[in-house]
Amino acid sequence: MPGMGINVKLLLAGVLALMASAGFAQGVPEQGFRIINTGTLGNCIACHAVPGQRDLLSTFGPAFDKVGSRYDAAALRQWVSDARKIKPDTMMPPFGTTEGTNAAVRAQSILSEEQIEHVVAALLTLR
Repeated sequence: MPGMGINVKLLLAGVLALMASAGFAQGVPEQGFRIINTGTLGNCIACHAVPGQRDLLSTFGPAFDKVGSRYDAAALRQWVSDARKIKPDTMMPPFGTTEGTNAAVRAQSILSEEQIEHVVAALLTLR
């Protein structure tokens, strides 16, 4: 229709919200791998073998081989955010919440929601 402009930002926000509700990751894989490898952030490599990321591959936690084929974005997001909701006896720290932790000095979660999205996007590439 003439005179009807499309608000591109509004359209993009709607598409991203739809993708998030459908379980798609909105992060950037390269940033996720940086978080996975950074000791003061995710430090996933301390417990998990991450293919192609480091020479030293930990065997404490499950390897990330083909994790992107085994889980969708929503499941990976839950594992990273608070794995205790999936496996109550896990030793994996909750990276997305402080709920139920004894870390009195920590006022916020280890990773932000945005950082978790980057990690999820990275894990989804491991197929």
